[in-house]
Amino acid sequence: MFDVAQYSLMNLPKIKIYISCHKDCFVPEHPFLFPIHVGCAISEKRLPFALHDDEGENISSKNKMYCELTAQYWAWKNDTDADYYGFWHYRRYMSFSDKKLAHSFFGDVDIDYLDDQSLKMLNLDEKIMAEKIRQFDVIATTPCYLKKLNKMLKSNRQQYEQTPYQYKEDLDVMLEIIKEKYPDYYDIANWYLDKSPLGYYCNMFIMKKELFQVYSEWLFTILFEHEKRRDYTDYSVQGYRVSGYLGERLFAIWYLHLQKTGKYKTCDLQRTLFKNVEKTVEVKSAFQNNNVAIALAANDYFVPYLSVTLASIAKNSSVGRNYDILILTTDISQKNRIALQSLVSAYKNFSLRFVNPEKKIAHFSPHLHGHFGHIETYYRLILPDLLPDYDKILYLDSDMVVNADVSELFDEDVNGFLLAACPDADTAGLYNGWQPERKKYSDEILKLKEPYKYFQAGTILFNLAEFRKTYSIEEMLNFASKENWLLQDQDVLNKLCEGRVKYVDMAWNVMCDYNGVRVKEIIALAPQWLNKMYMDSRKDPKIIHYAGPQKPWLEPEMDFAQEFWEHAKTTSFYEVMVWRMGQERKDEHSTSWKTPFRIVKRGLRCLLEHGFLFTAKKIKNKILGRKMS
Repeated sequence: MFDVAQYSLMNLPKIKIYISCHKDCFVPEHPFLFPIHVGCAISEKRLPFALHDDEGENISSKNKMYCELTAQYWAWKNDTDADYYGFWHYRRYMSFSDKKLAHSFFGDVDIDYLDDQSLKMLNLDEKIMAEKIRQFDVIATTPCYLKKLNKMLKSNRQQYEQTPYQYKEDLDVMLEIIKEKYPDYYDIANWYLDKSPLGYYCNMFIMKKELFQVYSEWLFTILFEHEKRRDYTDYSVQGYRVSGYLGERLFAIWYLHLQKTGKYKTCDLQRTLFKNVEKTVEVKSAFQNNNVAIALAANDYFVPYLSVTLASIAKNSSVGRNYDILILTTDISQKNRIALQSLVSAYKNFSLRFVNPEKKIAHFSPHLHGHFGHIETYYRLILPDLLPDYDKILYLDSDMVVNADVSELFDEDVNGFLLAACPDADTAGLYNGWQPERKKYSDEILKLKEPYKYFQAGTILFNLAEFRKTYSIEEMLNFASKENWLLQDQDVLNKLCEGRVKYVDMAWNVMCDYNGVRVKEIIALAPQWLNKMYMDSRKDPKIIHYAGPQKPWLEPEMDFAQEFWEHAKTTSFYEVMVWRMGQERKDEHSTSWKTPFRIVKRGLRCLLEHGFLFTAKKIKNKILGRKMS
């Protein structure tokens, strides 16, 4: 977005906006933005991409008290060559957009990601920014209305004093110092604290150099004197940030006094809050030779069941191959990450890493419904863009048990194809008469030329290199968003890849029976050649897929459940799974008044997935307390 090399050729003022950072984060390359590591003197690691606030004259060691103000002090004492100085946070920038953006009660414009799209939305172009900045002596962030913070709030003083970790005495001493050292500011200080309906927060601004020097001298004189007069020894961790909290109030007082003089031009700009500022790290192949790349997706709750899939992959692996496993997730906890890595740690030919795909899919709003109604199901669509170093990857659903060495499938030649997958006998049976609505949907919405070649997306060998030549990630996600696809990304892939699919042995994706209906009633209606393919695959399944809402961790007597529990017992999550199953059973048989509602809920779910006749039968048997056969 920004051509830093061309910046020096522009006739623009020299602007330095320091971005306070305390951890590794993304700061865009921009001629005005300078990341600075705050609290560097007391940090275990020094951020290599940033300036450091412990060099030269500094108060870096006081960062726990002064927060982001240690960056301001460092710039005041060590940097004198800019025309304008500004201070933002690693998650909070100013918006230069000519439109007022939707904001929270605190005044923040909430944005999911700090990326090129959000920077364009904020108009953070150097020419636009410079033109705006040079028009004003001071730019602050838009204040928030106290009543929006809390309807009971009457003043900034009350807001400070009622915050549990902030103390009335600190505010009183601050006013005493102002009265003694800067009496001209005393009246405006009391007015701001007692009568202003607005609050300025976050210690963010952009100022002309001369005013920045004056303001910093004024601010730190008061704060240093406050340190001398107050004892912070017994303050909590939050309370110990007292100098930073007082700094917010002092900026407001100084800013309002400046405006009152009528000598300076000022303006307020909206403030952002980026929810995610992680750097995008390109994932490279874990092994140089014999690399078998495998991707799975899961959220934190699903980790115990994912662990069974991983355990089964490891048990059936070959010593001569290297297994490069990538878990696509946004929220798996550190504790669960360690547990999953420990699961394969005994295998020297295994690498297990976690990849956050959220940034790639942040602006995508899919239709989610049914038991597969989770964003994780769409992660496979972005694999070509998410993993640019990979030409090929095997994607597996996380509700599977693997009974064979997956390297055998990975070695399939997919040259000229977009992917390899197994035909779907279940969908064929639904289409072939078991569910007339499915046939109508397939013919009128999905419009596949050969509907019986529809594949099941639980096991897919992606030719990523060929995908990148054929579709951009934008094309794929836009296509996924254009229709309320019944089977979501599975329908999308079937449509986009039609005619370019290599079909492999169905044993690599054997869907379990579902309530005794899938095999006897649904797949029985599939074309005879497809039915035979499925029945043969059941005799020696290489991968068992617990597709559908019925799961072995909920119903341990279901089809192929024994294979699941054999592997589950080898994981550290076995007790978790057993406990959850007990809770589910407990809920199932809890207070009788809930039962009708649960039946209706399950009935609606079945109606969505299987149609009216099957649903009516299931509800009837549920009421009679018996299983379907």
